[in-house]
Amino acid sequence: MKFTTIFGHGINIGASFNPKLAYETAVVTARETRAANVHWTFAPVLDIPTNKQWARVYENFGEDPYMSGIMGAAAIRGYQGKYKSDRTKVAATMKHFIAYGAPHSGQDRDSTIVSDRTIHDYFMPGFQEAVDAGVATTMESYIDVNGEPVVASHYYLQELLREQLKFKGMLVTDWAEIANLYTTHKIAASHRDAVRLSINSTSVDMSMVPTDVIFFDELKQLVLDNVIDVSRVDESAGRLLQLKKDLGLLEPEGWKVDPSLEIGLPEDVELAREVARDSITLLKNENNVLPLNKEKTKRVLVVGPTVDTLSHLAGGWTIYWQGATDDGWQGNASDEQFYSNGTTIYNGIRSAAPEGTTVDYMPSFDVEGNDINMNAIMTSADDYDVIVVGIGERTYAELPGNIHDIRLPEGQMSYVKKLANTGKPIVSVVVEGRPRVLQSIVDDSDALVQAYLPGPWGGHAIGEILFGKVNPSGRLPYTYPKNSGDMNVNYWRQANDVWDPLYEFGHGLSYSKFTYGNISLTQEENVSAILEPGKTRTVSVQVTNEGPYDGSETVLMYIHQPVRLITPPAKLLKGFEKIQLTVGESKTVEFEVGADMFRYTGLDNTPRGTIDPGPVKVLIGDQEFDFEIRI
Repeated sequence: MKFTTIFGHGINIGASFNPKLAYETAVVTARETRAANVHWTFAPVLDIPTNKQWARVYENFGEDPYMSGIMGAAAIRGYQGKYKSDRTKVAATMKHFIAYGAPHSGQDRDSTIVSDRTIHDYFMPGFQEAVDAGVATTMESYIDVNGEPVVASHYYLQELLREQLKFKGMLVTDWAEIANLYTTHKIAASHRDAVRLSINSTSVDMSMVPTDVIFFDELKQLVLDNVIDVSRVDESAGRLLQLKKDLGLLEPEGWKVDPSLEIGLPEDVELAREVARDSITLLKNENNVLPLNKEKTKRVLVVGPTVDTLSHLAGGWTIYWQGATDDGWQGNASDEQFYSNGTTIYNGIRSAAPEGTTVDYMPSFDVEGNDINMNAIMTSADDYDVIVVGIGERTYAELPGNIHDIRLPEGQMSYVKKLANTGKPIVSVVVEGRPRVLQSIVDDSDALVQAYLPGPWGGHAIGEILFGKVNPSGRLPYTYPKNSGDMNVNYWRQANDVWDPLYEFGHGLSYSKFTYGNISLTQEENVSAILEPGKTRTVSVQVTNEGPYDGSETVLMYIHQPVRLITPPAKLLKGFEKIQLTVGESKTVEFEVGADMFRYTGLDNTPRGTIDPGPVKVLIGDQEFDFEIRI
């Protein structure tokens, strides 16, 4: 099984806070998927990765329900378009329904222990956006929630998915999940019992069976034995046939590839670079060490395990399931099968360096933190003006990516400290699928650049950002933990929770200074700051780029209710817009605000059925605006 991709993963799309890029990358992905004679994509991933140790954080858009829903809906429109008639489009899949991103242990496929209130208020909204966008299919989740395996749950797959969300499309299991009721979840006494539990209890339409026909044989026998009614099979067969019809697979020669479909177009590569430019996030920039000054920076040394490979930039689900490695599994990173389609960090820095600047690469330490050539580097350090060090994770996907320590390997941290002891400015570029705890690397780095997994063309954008050809504009799509015990810390925590992250959701520096004017109501007859259910008001804020670079600013609008009957979240994102501003330019950004934004699942457990009257706040940048909800 092989996969290819030119774009960064979902987490990079999330960090861009740019729905247009989510749409455009999905359009290209759909066309190239069709060119490979595949008609269905298992995307977008709409889990909310609340546990930062989880191996699948990078496949998602981030920890915020609102942003994830907006990005997911944009991607679905890009994948599907008018897929029932447009044969450059594919069926999209919203996954994984539901609560997959919150394993209590941090290990992939382990149990989730979570309240119904959290499911309704934080995990469901993104899936509702996907259903409203017309998503064709759903994939259920590997896990059990509070001990109840999703694949056999009438509550999750019938009441929540079909009845509450009104999803009418085709529902597929994750890999061998029905069989797992017997082999893994231990709630079925046999394969036959597993099939009976799932099909009779849920609205599952397709079993993703990898290697055998047990499901089909057992289902047939259960029907013949009058244990499962044939009408239940007809129901799922109808949804499957409808999907095939919609995709043109029932048409004469509908399976044939359109020879006009092209892959790897130059404009697609440029789009991949644009995603990286828009998502890479500047976390720290002590004494404005970045952008690198061509007058002061004549010699640059590039080191670290992630700077000379495309594989680390691309991560898992690339070439092979576990990433581009020499054995297709967990071996050393191998770029051979990229056929030079990409730009490493080292080559990206070389390409972006101004004339007269020397950029050298030297092997240093590997991704596990083992010494390769550090003595030679320490000897040579005095010859350079700045050291760029690429750190991060090996490639992985799903369960094989499980770790028991969210800290980066000790060797990586100790070697960055050694480099810092040279007295040279240290620019650390982090390439990782989840936010690994950085510990001393933060203090030992003059600048800290979060690249996530930007794809094989990401090195190009990193070089441009380091030398100031691109002004960084990415924002963290998750809360970055400071310590290993902070794996479950999210910005929408309850207001009374302890809060001490390394960097908060939405953090991201620029080479420019953006200032915010006061939030105000737009011109209306009724100027009183009252919010009522079913109605909206418009607030605006002026944003100014005070220089010294042109740049993009992501304007984030949060809401907060200081007092309600259930302890409120500290704040919740309910609007965002990314704007471009030249030096000295100002723009006014408007957001709709309504009382319904403050709905939550109250004491009566009605999903998002409660609005408490009283004072509420809108937060944009460093500004606040006070409203009052009246019921």
